[in-house]
Amino acid sequence: MLARTLAFAAGIYCLLQFSFLPTYWLFASLPCLYLLARKFAVIKILLVFALGFCWALLRIGSDVTNALNPEIENSTVLLTGIVSTLPEINNDHVRLLIKVNDIVDDKQRHIPIDGKVRLNWYKTNIIPAPGETWQLRVKLKRPYSFMNPGGFDYETWMLKQGIKATGYVKQSNLNRKLHDSDGYFIERLRYKISQKIKQSIDKPLLGLVLALSLGDRSQLVPEQWRTLTQTGTNHLIAISGLHLGLIAGFIYFLAHLFWRHFFHATQYLPAPIMASIMAFAGAAFYAALAGFALPTQRALIMLAVFLISLFSAKKIAGINVVCVAMLMILILQPLAIIAVDFWLSFSAVMLILYLTRNRKNKQGHLHQWLRLQLFLSLALCPLLIFWFKQFPLYSVLANIIAIPLIGFMLVPLVLIAMALLFTFPLLAEHLYGIIDKLNSLLWAYLETLSLQAHAVIPVAASNSAYLLLAICGALILLMPRGLPGRWIGILYLLPLLFPTVPRLNHAEYTFSLLDVGQGLAAVIQTSQHVLVYDTGARFSERFNIGDAVINPYLKAKGVKRISTLIVSHGDNDHIGGAHALLENISIDRILTSVPDKFPLPITQKCFAGQRWEWDGVEFEILHPAAGSSFTGNNASCVVKVSSKHGSVLLTGDIELRAENKLLNTAGERAKSDVMVVPHHGSRTSSSKAFIASVAPKYAFVSAGYRNRFGFPKQDIMSRYENHGIESLVSYNSGELFVKFVKTGLIIEQFRSKSRRFWHH
Repeated sequence: MLARTLAFAAGIYCLLQFSFLPTYWLFASLPCLYLLARKFAVIKILLVFALGFCWALLRIGSDVTNALNPEIENSTVLLTGIVSTLPEINNDHVRLLIKVNDIVDDKQRHIPIDGKVRLNWYKTNIIPAPGETWQLRVKLKRPYSFMNPGGFDYETWMLKQGIKATGYVKQSNLNRKLHDSDGYFIERLRYKISQKIKQSIDKPLLGLVLALSLGDRSQLVPEQWRTLTQTGTNHLIAISGLHLGLIAGFIYFLAHLFWRHFFHATQYLPAPIMASIMAFAGAAFYAALAGFALPTQRALIMLAVFLISLFSAKKIAGINVVCVAMLMILILQPLAIIAVDFWLSFSAVMLILYLTRNRKNKQGHLHQWLRLQLFLSLALCPLLIFWFKQFPLYSVLANIIAIPLIGFMLVPLVLIAMALLFTFPLLAEHLYGIIDKLNSLLWAYLETLSLQAHAVIPVAASNSAYLLLAICGALILLMPRGLPGRWIGILYLLPLLFPTVPRLNHAEYTFSLLDVGQGLAAVIQTSQHVLVYDTGARFSERFNIGDAVINPYLKAKGVKRISTLIVSHGDNDHIGGAHALLENISIDRILTSVPDKFPLPITQKCFAGQRWEWDGVEFEILHPAAGSSFTGNNASCVVKVSSKHGSVLLTGDIELRAENKLLNTAGERAKSDVMVVPHHGSRTSSSKAFIASVAPKYAFVSAGYRNRFGFPKQDIMSRYENHGIESLVSYNSGELFVKFVKTGLIIEQFRSKSRRFWHH
């Protein structure tokens, strides 16, 4: 059964690697494969593979084809829909998930769309509740995400969530609540509980209580997330298989203990069966409180299969139980196969079977549990390193304390307090006091670990072959005691822990213009040094380009230190992610036109004439001149990077006056092979004289998809084309990567290289 399950999963995974949606004519191959499989046993695996492929094509293909019509993007439409889950309340906006009933454009045409939209409602005191039907004037666009190595794939995440569009609510007299909708009982209950909890407790405890009781992590502050990530305990805050399993086990124990005392009742319904029913019901209720998030749905399916297998007339092998659960999940949710938590959950279950089967242990239960946790943490390390590009050094120490404390104490207390909140509020307050003290102790312990030197060890991006080797190595190391040669497993781990990073020769370098939306961030690497130019925007307390794009990119590339950070000027879309970089990676020097924004001894003001050389690559500041009166955009640090293999000009947001000044002072030195177009392709920049003087072969534009400024302007792009210059825009290409080597310029566009059929 394992082979067929893996074949079905492989078929689904194979479809998800396509950059285009395959034809539905592939379904015609199934009858032929079925007939061949009846004669040739080896074809059966191929048939199961094809079934997985076609099933995923049927399920996911319909979601992709039923997308928002691009013609209505950025136009105002009237949307009617039901608030389908808890609103996310932030400082300056409310985020809503709306199940669409109808969309009407300004020409009174009905726009077909079946699914959910994610809306931000800015500057409002109105908090729509789940289950309410609203009419809203909105601007929508298709799901779009930044595309960079190591970055989070937002488009894939939205596809898994069934979100067909994103947008924002416009201020209008037409915005109003229409009525309460039937159904949505669970979401209404979650909202009432959420409001009651918010009235009863304050931050920082509020974030933990909402996360553990309702699966609402919106109130966790960035500092809390950082501590959880650095200690490898962030999985404990997401309600998933671990939490449901602990709750189910706790309820099973109590129900079995209680029911077995009723002799006559047990004749009709044995205690183990009654306890299983109660355990599943309790886990299902907890999953409902968490909004039936995808991880909880998968955990419930696994739990149901496991409980049913316990009472099967025929003993079922543990691995077959896992296979049945995996098949059911993949049939219901084919996209689960590319979810990290899917693989972590099933890997953990299979590792537990591997670590406990046919092994004798005369130690006590506590010792066995600690030993299992230690081995499980070590065995899952290859997967965690592969996906997250880092290794929390103290994760084992953190989880040994955090798992029992959260699972056996905090979660039950949080749920009991939640139940008492409506009936015995004073008792609930006392319980929250106990929870607060336990949380404070836990947090002090986790923060102590996270502040240790090398708490998190970054690991460069690796490939699947190294991952498979590392998994084999971990399994060899964890083989039963007494088997010779277990130490050889360490050798299998080394390629993943120390992946080979391509080395640049003398005078070679790479230039990456990152896809950061409406803003700018670029990375230049020589053989021994790294320069980061601008850091994108800071959108909120929780989201900035430094954390979301640049740090993951540097981790994926194996970069542990920035030699120089250049922040061209003080606009948010260029400086917004800088402080996130300062908090997460060592920086030797900062050059900027706004040194007052960085009160650090390593900060210097940039001015024309500054030069240095790294590994045969020359760097020169061309603008502004020392003592210049330019401010704002025109004061942007302009940098030229060059070697015998080619050159790049980074221009920041300079406008026409600064361009003219640069031409007068730099002259021929401004000429470059690649230029980052000034000010995102605005009409205030890119004069004909400037373009002719720089004369690049390629012009790169960093701009956001459907940005409100309309950058880059089409007439400016035509101006570059008229000069015979090839223009590339980041929202179309994703990361733009250029390698300057002896054979010439090698240019790659990450979006086209990594595109899947649901991506733009």
